[in-house]
Amino acid sequence: MGTSRHAGAARHLRRLVAGFVVALFLAATPAMAQAAFRATASAPFTTSTYVIAAPASIGGTYSCDTSRPYGSTINVTSFGKVPRATAYQLTLIAPDGTSLTQSATANANTITMTKPSSLRNGTYTYELSALVGTWTGTPYRGTYTC
Repeated sequence: MGTSRHAGAARHLRRLVAGFVVALFLAATPAMAQAAFRATASAPFTTSTYVIAAPASIGGTYSCDTSRPYGSTINVTSFGKVPRATAYQLTLIAPDGTSLTQSATANANTITMTKPSSLRNGTYTYELSALVGTWTGTPYRGTYTC
């Protein structure tokens, strides 16, 4: 009888120890999982922006219509090409504040346009911008007086 009592106590003790080991393992597992996620890592990250430059120079002629209808014609015959430009846009602003814009392909060498004005005399402003896709660059600005 004594052996079976000891055998039963030993089984009971083994179950208690096994339960304790399982409980200890389960209690320690979240701590181990947390420890696994405490480290951080970073990768180098660099960004840059592309600034669309203004054409460096512009050459051409203009004429003024001093009899009705008033206005001016501008003929751009040369301009500094801008890297990556897909097109160019010329805007002419009349002395009365109205404007007219015309686009040209990147391969174009000349752009001609006539802008009517309600004023006989005054200062015209022209702006030539490079386009890269749908983005418009800084314009080259100039003026002339009729």
